[in-house]
Amino acid sequence: MSIRFALALMPLCLPVACAPQTPQQQQAEQIREQADKSGDAIEAEARDRAAQMEAQAATLENQAGTSQSFDAQRLQVQADALKKQADLIEKQADAQAKAVRDAGRAKASALLAQ
Repeated sequence: MSIRFALALMPLCLPVACAPQTPQQQQAEQIREQADKSGDAIEAEARDRAAQMEAQAATLENQAGTSQSFDAQRLQVQADALKKQADLIEKQADAQAKAVRDAGRAKASALLAQ
């Protein structure tokens, strides 16, 4: 698209972009924003939990050291399990956050379709 063409269209687009929203549009936007905030909160909580588990895993790995004793091997198994749990927590949170956001978009779309 040329710059002249874009500039020629600008006066036509500005009134639409600046037009006040209807109450339904405002409510739909609030629904979408709330869904995004909820999704962000789910992801943030999961990241915090996963970070704590990763830190615990690192502590266990440090305790295990380079020793090949049975105690060290058990600590390494626990550390590996914590890492896997942290990964699963993040994957689950991503799925939950996506579901919340999708539900918010669906509700907003349904509201606007009325």
